[in-house]
Amino acid sequence: MSDTYELVPMAHLFPGMVLADVLLDEHGHVLLAQGAVLSEATIASLARHGVAAVPVARAVPLEQPSAESVQQRLDHLFRRNDRDDHGDWATGLLRGYIEDYRLKRGVAP
Repeated sequence: MSDTYELVPMAHLFPGMVLADVLLDEHGHVLLAQGAVLSEATIASLARHGVAAVPVARAVPLEQPSAESVQQRLDHLFRRNDRDDHGDWATGLLRGYIEDYRLKRGVAP
């Protein structure tokens, strides 16, 4: 098993959690494969098999891109739209909204 997991008791499982390792029953038979996403049905099935706890993968926080890299990406996406050309006002408006959203300008935290 990797070090990015935690052993979660059955009572604390919820749908959407991901198994960090293969889950075996007392006879060594595979109940669920590594990476399986738990659903209500699989959690109920595990309870019927007498499983006490499950190794669940921890969420790894994603690295946030810098404002400069976001702006470079938006400039590339809108490379055919000249900021000073007011003839294509709809694309300019869309670009402004997307830049505000992606760069978190005027958005309350």
